[in-house]
Amino acid sequence: MAADTRDSTSPKQPQTSSGTTEPKAKTYDTFNYPATKENKDSLPGAISNTVVGKQTEPGVVDALKTIKFQDFKEVHKKPCTREGFLAGIGAAFAVGGVRAILGAPIFTACNWAVGAFAFGSFAMHEYCQGKRRREKEGIQKVNAALLEKKIKEEMKREEIRRAKRKAKEESGQ
Repeated sequence: MAADTRDSTSPKQPQTSSGTTEPKAKTYDTFNYPATKENKDSLPGAISNTVVGKQTEPGVVDALKTIKFQDFKEVHKKPCTREGFLAGIGAAFAVGGVRAILGAPIFTACNWAVGAFAFGSFAMHEYCQGKRRREKEGIQKVNAALLEKKIKEEMKREEIRRAKRKAKEESGQ
């Protein structure tokens, strides 16, 4: 038999001092602080959230706490990341190797290799993103053209139906 979904063995949420359960905060809740008088970026006439109390502005440490190890394990699944890393590795090998062969000190060659990796990775990633953006725009144009074609075909069919009805009415009278 299937387990009862009302099973009380589910994990408990933290309780406040008043005994009510407090929902787990999401990442975006941490960085979404209300507009207050101290916040110079708040909009005029904005209402501050007085129920929560005074919240501190999140800092670098709070941002670093949101980074998970899982993010690094799945970095290769992000679009254009693989291509960028491979281009950066190739650029680093080429530039660093050429500098070393030409007689530059090893640390200087390594510095050039790191710089070439960073620049090559960034350049390839941006190139790939631009290519994806152009592909997306092309797909949107094709979809718009297909929709327009479908509408025209539907209008032709409707016109043919009207013509048939009109011919049928005339022949029936």
